Amino acid sequence: MADMRLLSKLAESFGVPGYEQEIASIMAAELKKHGFKVKTDRFGNVIAASPKARKKPLMLGAHMDEIGMLVKYINDKGFLRFVKIGGIDDRVLVNQRVVIQTEKGRIYGVIGNKPPHMQKKEEMKNAIESKHLFIDIGAKDKKEAEKMGVRIGDAIAFDLQTKTLNKRLVTGKALDDRVGCYILIQIAKRLKNKNIVLVGTAQEEVSTFGKGAKLAAYNLEPSAFIAVDTSIAGDHPEMTEDEMLIKIGKGPAISIVEARGIGNFADSELKNKCISVAKKAKIPYQLEVIEGGSTDAASVYGERGGIPSIAICVPTRYIHSNVAVCSVADIEKTENYLVKLAQELS
Repeated sequence: MADMRLLSKLAESFGVPGYEQEIASIMAAELKKHGFKVKTDRFGNVIAASPKARKKPLMLGAHMDEIGMLVKYINDKGFLRFVKIGGIDDRVLVNQRVVIQTEKGRIYGVIGNKPPHMQKKEEMKNAIESKHLFIDIGAKDKKEAEKMGVRIGDAIAFDLQTKTLNKRLVTGKALDDRVGCYILIQIAKRLKNKNIVLVGTAQEEVSTFGKGAKLAAYNLEPSAFIAVDTSIAGDHPEMTEDEMLIKIGKGPAISIVEARGIGNFADSELKNKCISVAKKAKIPYQLEVIEGGSTDAASVYGERGGIPSIAICVPTRYIHSNVAVCSVADIEKTENYLVKLAQELS
């Protein structure tokens, strides 16, 4: 059974790109529990080597960072303007509660908006651009906001608890990719005697391709790389039939092509091996070709003359919002599948 307490702890932890210290410390502590030798590199990646790790290990990575914001400006009345960090739809920002990491500790705020009573019809028709939004932290003016510890560049994350839906789905912020982080911790229990390295990667959300994974892979020079991430589940009313290819409850998604090939183009031999292992183990799987979005696999494949790379993903609805939804059963299926796959590849 899935450890919902651990998954919630991971999802609710703070980890805006460049500020992954809290989630990194949790990852390091959990992986050490299972006998892995853990270190954190200069970039902030958590690198956990199994007791049997040697040259050319199999590398599995899940990015620790989450979409968020940074303080851009404090106005005279003590309200904060911000910039988005990572791909965020402006429509998900309005009236959200947030937490801000300051030099004096964490403070809370809300992204405010003019109530409908005061809006003109034209205003209500369009999404408000993030540059026009603001965060209310309860300060009476700029001086008080600064006294509270707020500075330009402070990181801002969504503030939302993880919940279950109908006892079979989980919803919360940062499931992209704390679900992957959770799976790495779970498989560590079962792969102690394999030549593997598990990596919690930093700053995946703020680059065309993941920054931390690229650096870690260069130093590790693995035999192959598997990005453990989330994929876009299209099984809800907003999506059209040709967008509903990946569904919740149907098992892990094997990502063949990312961002129309601009992202990762899965190594063909590795892809065939992934499919073969799933069939042999009788684990349901889905094949994914996506037009937008990419994973850490895209950055790793080009390192060291070419490291065979692929992404194995948990289908997730509403990613890059604070109400992402995925299936507990899919998380467990993906964990079991990755154990089988790692046993074959390491």
